[in-house]
Amino acid sequence: MSKQKPGLLTSKNSLRYSGFRRFAASLLLTSLGGQLLQIAILWQVYEITGSALLLGLSGLARAAPHVILSMVGGVLADRLNRVYLVQAGQLTNAAVLSVLAFLVLTDSVVVWHLYAVTLLNSAFSAITQPSRTALIPSLVPHRNLVNAIALNATIGQISHIAGPALAGFTIAYIGLESTYLISGLLYLLSMVAIVGIQVPNASTTNGESPWHSFTQGMAFVWSRPVIISLLLIDVGATTLGSYRALLPIFAEALGVGAAGFGILSAAPGIGSLLGAGVMLSLGDMKYKGLYTVFGVLFYSGALVILALSPSFIVAIIAAGLLGMANTVQVIPRNSVILGISPANLRGRVEAFRSMIAGGAPPLGYALSGGIAAMLGAPLAVLIGAVSCGLLVIVIGASHAALRDKNLGTPPVVVS
Repeated sequence: MSKQKPGLLTSKNSLRYSGFRRFAASLLLTSLGGQLLQIAILWQVYEITGSALLLGLSGLARAAPHVILSMVGGVLADRLNRVYLVQAGQLTNAAVLSVLAFLVLTDSVVVWHLYAVTLLNSAFSAITQPSRTALIPSLVPHRNLVNAIALNATIGQISHIAGPALAGFTIAYIGLESTYLISGLLYLLSMVAIVGIQVPNASTTNGESPWHSFTQGMAFVWSRPVIISLLLIDVGATTLGSYRALLPIFAEALGVGAAGFGILSAAPGIGSLLGAGVMLSLGDMKYKGLYTVFGVLFYSGALVILALSPSFIVAIIAAGLLGMANTVQVIPRNSVILGISPANLRGRVEAFRSMIAGGAPPLGYALSGGIAAMLGAPLAVLIGAVSCGLLVIVIGASHAALRDKNLGTPPVVVS
């Protein structure tokens, strides 16, 4: 039998495996629920306060749990059933959203309620995200890992298209309480989708303490400088190059309202979907580190276009390019990190990555919101673009491992 070559015809290889298909369905539902919640809360905070600073500070409520709890989630992912842990997070999110919908319906909601729900949603995500990502290598063979991660990113970006657009519609036409209820229902359906998925037990704790599990995972991460450099590049994009919390301000300035905000928020998802399609067609590409570096430089350029956008159409194009650039760097980066991590440590390694990936963007919200409050949204985005680009150039030039053609080759298992 001839070896399959990269291309669009083989881009769905991972979906041949039933466990991954169900995982993918659950991920789509979870991501849609999360997008509806995030867009609705950002809009409602701005609607109540009209403050760029308070809009940006909502990011702190999202960042804190990721910074504090992601490593807890990683330890749990390597000690407990990962499927059950993910389901517990989905159920609790649904319960919290039901309470928020009731508060909005009874006109009892205040800003601190929105921050509290953001914090709880982020906490559940922080605890379950390591388990979710660490499941992927157990659902497909290693030769399909890049394909599975690319599909994972594609599914996430579909939600970034549909979720904000749906949120904009529901906010504008059927109300915020309905948006929150729909979000809760999606979380419940995502829990059902993965009922019965069977994966090998990855636990090799042998009675060791959770603290020892934690330090073992950290020791592995610090022994691989390439993981640190890849995550620092991501921090540059998500913290210095943060822009999402400012989109309501751009939408208002361009005169397009809530519906336009939904469209503008969906545009990065469309770009990401196109970028994921390109990455899927490449298969298990070489020079994954360079894809990451140049992907973030592309992202910095798109930020400049957004900052200088003279019209809604140009802003949409810029947002689409941001999504495309982000996907180009995310897929090879995550493939490298998962590929070089031993199976019994993946939960903890993924927890460290999740701590950065989940904590840095909301901190970026706060940073961009604070700068925008002083200097205006366009200048805040422009400053972020320049800072991000400079950081990535320095890291890319000083870390030779990022230029390794075979970066991401899995570790050799010694029997």
